[in-house]
Amino acid sequence: MAQSLLHRYSEGPSSLAAPEEVRPFLGALLQAAGCGVALLDREFRPLWVNTALATLSGVEPRAHLGRPLAELWPHVAQALSPLLARALAGEDVVEAPLRGVLAPSAGEKHLRVGLSPALHGGALAGVVLWVRDESERVLEEQRLRARESHMRSLADVACDGHFLHDNGVVLDANRAMAQLLGYATPSEMIGRHLAEYVAPEFRSQVGLVLSRGLETPYEVVVLRRDGQRLPLEVLGRFVTWEGRQVRLAAVWDISTRKAAEERTAHTEQFRNQLLGVVDTEMRGPLQSIQHGTHTLQQMGGLQDVQRTLVGQVAHAARRMERMLHELMDFTRARLAGGLVLRPEPAELDAVVSRVVEERRRTHPRRALLVELEGDLRGHWDTARLGQLADHLLGNVLQHGQMDAPVTVRLAGSVGGVTLCVHSHGLTVAAEEHSSLFEPFRRERASPPEGLGLGLFLARQIALAHGGKLAVESCAQGGVRFIAWLPREPAH
Repeated sequence: MAQSLLHRYSEGPSSLAAPEEVRPFLGALLQAAGCGVALLDREFRPLWVNTALATLSGVEPRAHLGRPLAELWPHVAQALSPLLARALAGEDVVEAPLRGVLAPSAGEKHLRVGLSPALHGGALAGVVLWVRDESERVLEEQRLRARESHMRSLADVACDGHFLHDNGVVLDANRAMAQLLGYATPSEMIGRHLAEYVAPEFRSQVGLVLSRGLETPYEVVVLRRDGQRLPLEVLGRFVTWEGRQVRLAAVWDISTRKAAEERTAHTEQFRNQLLGVVDTEMRGPLQSIQHGTHTLQQMGGLQDVQRTLVGQVAHAARRMERMLHELMDFTRARLAGGLVLRPEPAELDAVVSRVVEERRRTHPRRALLVELEGDLRGHWDTARLGQLADHLLGNVLQHGQMDAPVTVRLAGSVGGVTLCVHSHGLTVAAEEHSSLFEPFRRERASPPEGLGLGLFLARQIALAHGGKLAVESCAQGGVRFIAWLPREPAH
């Protein structure tokens, strides 16, 4: 091919050695887009250039002919000269990289060049040069490397270590990953299979993750170089690395979290044991005291002083039982995950009426009014709602004025039931509303009753049912507590 081209431009088109029918195909090949081709004489002056090379040079094809390379391409002539000399010496130069400016208006290009000696009549007559512009490919590779570098930087910040692997064989790792496993440098990990690092009981799980290409976090225990076991959380993603799809695995050291979970589990177990002991060991003696005082009160022949003392002991036993219940409920609500409910079909008016009647017996001089409206049925833990109503009534009766009436109002609506306890003789400053439901809050001005947990536990009972409890000062006087309860408790 080169010989025919040289022959064409040295002796004229009429003496072209190629057959007539070959010429269109030969011309089309040399003018193919994407590859610049030039035929140079022994002084490296162009005898012919195709359109693609002329486009790269920014000069018309005819303007190349007969001009020295130092004049045509001054920025690459020096780098191109050794390659031309090798081709003129009879060597085929294949895929040589070249970086420089062919056309000043186009800027620097990344080129790939090839050169071959051109023969005419068996004698070396010049050089065939072809040039391919690879600037886009090189720039894309640079962008890819930049993205990989950015990805690694993000991974360094976002996790405790990361590595790349292909079907379990480690390709690369950062220094933090190597240090997690007890290695001095990442190079000690490269080429080794993940099975060497994974604890035996977790190898099947890791194999399943790899075979399915899962991209969800999972926990695994690995073996450090010194044999120490280390719990890790791993998250894998498919990424492109050096032109192929591999897995990037980010890892987090969860040993501190696991130790904390273990301590929490031990604490929870101890707390449950303590609650069981306290509940069992204290309830028995209290029941014995209550049973004994009740028996003494039923017996005849007690003197007034003795009857008074027995009554005081009975009252103290009831207070102790109440405090025990409150303390156990507080512990469950605050430390053991919340109060346990046993919901059942119930009518709230029946529950509240029993509480009101009990309070009327202990406070015979207080005016307790009950108002009912609408459908008051639902699924609730009746024992807990009885506690809620009792805590609210006990609070307003204890802190309200003796001659002020207390109204308990129940109103059913579409979504649930509202329980409102209104004390007409109680005043609470607006700035104290937010702290009113805090635990162990006791008013010094009133005689203590319980541990100051009543309102806290009342709110916890409402919350456990999916409802809420609030307090507000009334414009017409007094304070009211409003509990809203859905008909079906939260699951």
